[in-house]
Amino acid sequence: MATNVSQTESLVGHGVETTSRSRSWWSRNGAVVLMVGLCLVLLFPIFYTFITSLQPRGFGNSVQLFREGIYWGHYEQLLSTPRFMRNILNSGITSVGGALLTTVTCALAGYAFSRIKFGGRRGLLLLLLGMIMLPGIVNLIPLYRLSSDLLGSVPNGVTLFGDTSARQFVNYLLVIGVYGAFGIPFGVWVMKSFYDSIPRELEEAAAVDGATPWIALLTVIIPISLPGLVAVFLTNFVFNWNDFLTASMLIRSDELKTATVALLDFQNQLTGNNSELLNAASILIMIPGIVIFLLARNAFFRGFVEGAVKG
Repeated sequence: MATNVSQTESLVGHGVETTSRSRSWWSRNGAVVLMVGLCLVLLFPIFYTFITSLQPRGFGNSVQLFREGIYWGHYEQLLSTPRFMRNILNSGITSVGGALLTTVTCALAGYAFSRIKFGGRRGLLLLLLGMIMLPGIVNLIPLYRLSSDLLGSVPNGVTLFGDTSARQFVNYLLVIGVYGAFGIPFGVWVMKSFYDSIPRELEEAAAVDGATPWIALLTVIIPISLPGLVAVFLTNFVFNWNDFLTASMLIRSDELKTATVALLDFQNQLTGNNSELLNAASILIMIPGIVIFLLARNAFFRGFVEGAVKG
């Protein structure tokens, strides 16, 4: 009887120890397993798009992959199409231009909110915070009316340089301006938090050496704030590059269409089952944003972490 009791206690103790080890393993690795699973779920559509783009026409829905080997013909066709490359260039011009406009504006406005105590400062900050929460779609109708009136006031047939007409140039500036304005509320808050983390003694030391406030800002504060500026630029560049709705509302010329807008036209022009070519175009449109993010990712994460912790 005593032997049975001791065996039972041993089994119970072993079960408790096993359960404890299992819980300990999940407590240590549960978050990692969850993140890996989430990454696989998010990356699967991109993986499927890439695999489909390497299939010949009509093979995208086939269960058997690469029956005829890897096919790069869709990429060669797209890269040799001047219209598609022009759409990529348009996306680059509007995305970089809008992100630069946002970054420069937020660098100056964030510094003013951080260093200058003026009336209504807190109210303006709360207003900017409210603008961040405002859905962008509510601005589409006013922006459409504004663009129609602005482009309608530009005379037709006036050429500024090369083959670019005055109306196309104004359309470029309009899209860049709207993209730049969209990112200002969020960027101002990021840069204000970053400037708040910088000791004022650095500016005071520069003033003792004879530097004006502008010189101190450009030579002392801006270099220290470079990670925050990169974070603001990169966030807005990715948003601008992926934007479809705003660009489709503002751009009136086929020559100025961005890659995301042209992708819809490209899809409507395809005849038959040619999803492989459309998937190849999607992959090519993704590449510039991914490359720029990978090159600047260290400064991007540093800018957000330092601004959040020190601010």
